[in-house]
Amino acid sequence: MIKFFRKIRQNLLSEGKTGKYMKYAIGEIILVVIGILIAIQLNEWRNEIVNTKQKQKVLLALKTDFEENLTRLDTVYYHQEKSFWKFRESRDLIDSINFITDNTVLKENLGHGGYGYSFNPINGALRSAISSGDIHLIESEHLTKLLFSWEDLIIDSNEEVELLRDYGADPYVRLIHSYTQAREIGKKSPNRNGSKHPSNFVGLFNNPLFENYNQQMYYYSYQYMNELKVIRINNLEIIELIEQELKK
Repeated sequence: MIKFFRKIRQNLLSEGKTGKYMKYAIGEIILVVIGILIAIQLNEWRNEIVNTKQKQKVLLALKTDFEENLTRLDTVYYHQEKSFWKFRESRDLIDSINFITDNTVLKENLGHGGYGYSFNPINGALRSAISSGDIHLIESEHLTKLLFSWEDLIIDSNEEVELLRDYGADPYVRLIHSYTQAREIGKKSPNRNGSKHPSNFVGLFNNPLFENYNQQMYYYSYQYMNELKVIRINNLEIIELIEQELKK
């Protein structure tokens, strides 16, 4: 094809048809430009198809992870809420301790397990999308913003639960142990046949320091539950935006 066009140009020059040669040359340039533009357009279409497939793959992976995260989050919230209400019950028992003579009521309120249930989401798809740059294939700016801020949100909540754990693991539990026997209140204790050193549950609930510790734990637990609620709102919104993006 190139030889064909060259031959035409040579013939026009040899025949002295300069005007026609110039018109032909301009026409040839236009054809080349059109060819380049077509090639660019075809390449863009090809890239668009590839990017669309990759974006769908990324979105589906993110959707799977965040649906699982929602399940995990609800489980953590359920257990944390149970713990929260135990602290509330303890406060009520402290307020009415002069009317309580049944140690069983006080004992059962202390054996509710852990005081801080951390939320550990699956972030594999998110981290992969960020590190590969595929996250920029997502059209929704709001969704991208939520995804980029997701792990910071989790870090903030972990700081809350660490406060709850640190406080509960030392002063709160130590005070409880100074009045009670662990095998009497521990649900997983291998020996629950009682102790020759009886627990003093009434004395514990009468202790003003226990009231302060319990109130502090109640407050930390409340703060952490609020953090989990914010995370849940973000999680639901991310899933909804992903579903919208998948339909585009």
